[in-house]
Amino acid sequence: MNDFDQQLFSMGLREVVERYLRHYFDLHGEILPAEGLYPCLIKEIERPLIEEALRRLKGNQVQVAKLLGINRNTLRRKILDLSISLEAL
Repeated sequence: MNDFDQQLFSMGLREVVERYLRHYFDLHGEILPAEGLYPCLIKEIERPLIEEALRRLKGNQVQVAKLLGINRNTLRRKILDLSISLEAL
């Protein structure tokens, strides 16, 4: 693990997200970002989370759904909605 990765890991996910969001809002100055920020951010987190879980569990959607605490049909819908390729696993 390189120094940057170690620093991120030692901060924890919450602090990394907080710092990113502070920076994101700072970039916009006095003007707020475009509306619809919440679903946009959720989508940004959701895709890599599902992709990594699928990789780690070798594409087993039943196990991935259990790991994520969601219904298997919900997982399948999210895979389609996020255009996640199952072939590259």
